[in-house]
Amino acid sequence: MQRGFLVGAVGGAVAVAAVAGVVTWLCAAKDVQHTTVNPVARGLYVKVDDRLAVADTVLEARIQGWYHPLPWLGREIHDVSCPSHLKAVVGASETCTARSGGERISIPVRVIDVEGDPAEPRVTWKFDR
Repeated sequence: MQRGFLVGAVGGAVAVAAVAGVVTWLCAAKDVQHTTVNPVARGLYVKVDDRLAVADTVLEARIQGWYHPLPWLGREIHDVSCPSHLKAVVGASETCTARSGGERISIPVRVIDVEGDPAEPRVTWKFDR
């Protein structure tokens, strides 16, 4: 009787772990770490070298909110800081930093797409974990 209970308990634990793993994988697959913004329409634009750019405060807020949407996916971060604004040019990049567990971590950020009117572009940028 005890052996049957033990086998059932272990089997149940394995099944729960497998389901949790699949749910985590599905959530991670949907966890897109990119954001599209229209800085001019939202009044959040800045200029760098006469080019429109995404303000560093927008980068910081978005990274802070999306770096780890599920506690078991990624690290909890705070004190996100980006050194400058991100130019609205495909390939433009910056490295932001944050604190996690007492250490400083680097978070690369880069523009992956710019669409629309150059005077009012939609900028898609992403960050890496």
